[in-house]
Amino acid sequence: MKNLMRGMRVSIPLLVLSAPVLAQEQYQDYAFVGAGITYGESAFSTDGAKAGIEPSLFYNGKYGFIDGSLANYSLTPWLGLSGNLRFAEVSDDFDDIPRGIKNRDGNADLGITVGTVGARLTYLQDVTNVHDGYEIQLHLGRAFDTPFDQWVLSPYVEVDYRSKKLSQHLYNVSAQESAASGLAQFDADETWVYKAGLISLYDITEQWLAIAKVEFEHHDSNSPLIQNDLAWQISLGGAYKF
Repeated sequence: MKNLMRGMRVSIPLLVLSAPVLAQEQYQDYAFVGAGITYGESAFSTDGAKAGIEPSLFYNGKYGFIDGSLANYSLTPWLGLSGNLRFAEVSDDFDDIPRGIKNRDGNADLGITVGTVGARLTYLQDVTNVHDGYEIQLHLGRAFDTPFDQWVLSPYVEVDYRSKKLSQHLYNVSAQESAASGLAQFDADETWVYKAGLISLYDITEQWLAIAKVEFEHHDSNSPLIQNDLAWQISLGGAYKF
């Protein structure tokens, strides 16, 4: 918790200073929905990179924003109520996790967001009694114009603080799992997750958009469930703009 508070003292001023720049009025009332083909390797995968399909969902307007699985309803221009669907991260439904490790259920979160879609600090609390933990996310991103009118590049960085209860749900290895998998028994503490990526948007027509992404993720945990120090994913798809 002390580490969290030190990080928050830095993060909140940074958020306040950055938000007016990152709000970007040209992307107000902007929305798209689509899907793409992905190829990558998760932090928990034991069998290398795999292909998959991923939905693309985005909205930014007067009522708030939707960015992937995170939705925010604006109470004021800088404060909103947030909801999030946390899909299962440790699961053999999508990855080849170590044999003998039980799947970790996903959950629904509720919380608040301070900031905008491009510069935000979000608190999310499990409300489905899956783990009763919470996560705090600091997300900074910006869309940059290019010499080509139809092409936009949007880099982002994100730092997530995961509480002890959430971390134990995801990263613990029980005695039973240790015996079945051969992994060392592990009791997780608070965890930090670091994310970065580059999103490329290209207007094919007035209504249709091509989307390409390169994304990276690092879980700062000593859990033996972490099979890859740097998770990565590339994707290519399309979306319909509203």
